[in-house]
Amino acid sequence: MQASIIIPSYGRTEALSRCLKSLREQSVKPYEVIIRKEKGELATIRNAGARAAKGDILVFIDDDTFCTRDWLSNIIQIFETRDACGGSGPAIILSKHRKNRDLFRYEKLRDFYDSFFMEGRESLPGHFSRAGTWSTAASEKDCSYDGEVEFLEACNMSFRRDVFEQFGGFDEAYRGIGDCSEPDLCFRIRVDGGKLWFSKTAILYHEPSKDGAFKKRASDSPNRMANYLLFSKRWIKPYWKHTLLKLLMRGYYVFKTFK
Repeated sequence: MQASIIIPSYGRTEALSRCLKSLREQSVKPYEVIIRKEKGELATIRNAGARAAKGDILVFIDDDTFCTRDWLSNIIQIFETRDACGGSGPAIILSKHRKNRDLFRYEKLRDFYDSFFMEGRESLPGHFSRAGTWSTAASEKDCSYDGEVEFLEACNMSFRRDVFEQFGGFDEAYRGIGDCSEPDLCFRIRVDGGKLWFSKTAILYHEPSKDGAFKKRASDSPNRMANYLLFSKRWIKPYWKHTLLKLLMRGYYVFKTFK
């Protein structure tokens, strides 16, 4: 099977160079690497990259990732051995980069998020809680899970091309930076009986910075909230903790807008 790698990129020249270097050093070479300038709606940009791709597997990563040497080999192995429609693996964020993500930067916030909202699922990558929160376990160095998941990591996700096309790719109703378009596609595939697999060996490192596309995150707060509300309306059943979560998220996005 041949893999096409699709990378939306904007304003991160150095990070993109490191990412491409890691791809050139892969033990199994990609069929092609498609770079799309990330200016506009991210779901639309990713779909355009997918339409241009010719591989059997569509692999989506971010420009601020660095892939381990056997990462792509292990991604391909998911599809060859697991009868999977989609695959993912750890997207490890090391301590020096965690300050650039609020959920990791503030340890007490992370502890509250896990203990109150995740309800015992915090150690399972690729899983949602009843409250509508998502696990961040794939970001940990000791992530050792192998098995089926409910969603794929947004910066380390791959789909069989025919499945991606069957479901129409990412729903472009998710605006701006496209939050929740990724799990939405995953949920649609799973509802139809498709399997999504997480491999502990398909490792890349996520090095989030505050450059380039990151700057759009704060100004995109209204779209980000709207995206989450659309996703939760479709997929999250009513639950009091979910109602509380939405209130907290509204406050957070207002804070980020005026920070």
